[in-house]
Amino acid sequence: MANLYNGKMATIFDAMYQTFIDYDEEYYFYNSLIQEKNCKTILEIGSGTGNLAKRFLENNQNYTGLDYSQSMIAIAKERNKDCTFIHGDMRDFQLENSVDSILITGRSTSYMITNDDINNTFKSIYKNLTSNGILIFDFIDANRYIPYTKENPIIIHEANHEGITYYRGSSWKTTSAENFMLEWTAQYYTLKESVKEIIADDFSTVRVFTLNEIQLFLYLNGFEIINTIDRKTYAYDTFVIVARQK
Repeated sequence: MANLYNGKMATIFDAMYQTFIDYDEEYYFYNSLIQEKNCKTILEIGSGTGNLAKRFLENNQNYTGLDYSQSMIAIAKERNKDCTFIHGDMRDFQLENSVDSILITGRSTSYMITNDDINNTFKSIYKNLTSNGILIFDFIDANRYIPYTKENPIIIHEANHEGITYYRGSSWKTTSAENFMLEWTAQYYTLKESVKEIIADDFSTVRVFTLNEIQLFLYLNGFEIINTIDRKTYAYDTFVIVARQK
């Protein structure tokens, strides 16, 4: 798992993404899909530092968060003291009670590196959903994102939070793996009087997908797609998939 989600990087992530993402809009988007299907119970995989959790709780919804990073969960629990967060792996988890809806948010699908990762994740989700439950998740579109990284070898993101301006300089390298994989190198820093102060360096291997790949993986694991939404984010072109058990 990326260093981004552990130790002090969890705090930096939380600060930067307060600027990158409008969490009120994010909540409205996902909740609209949930309410459309009359779902009452929600599991968010990749719940991170609890920003969406906060909105679900404010609206008295039955919400549980699951994340791989204990550092992120610690921040989430501080933000949402009455919320249930589970430290777990999306590839292999078991809830006490099945839920009506499972979300994978924040492009966490990018960390499903191998085909086994994807199949195991969808199998775990399948067994934790009620018979009428739905799966909602986003993924980075390989057909648009790989050309973008080729045309933009260094990508700078800037975020201001609580009087501090953070910068992230990212570079990407397409690997020789059979899947659509990229090696992501990032440096986090602040600028004080034009002097660059390095906060941390990060390296991750991530996977991006074509829509056809995702359709096939879902089919093989007993799901059918009921809605495909083309959705832009602060940096990446994504698709959001709504699926249910066949």
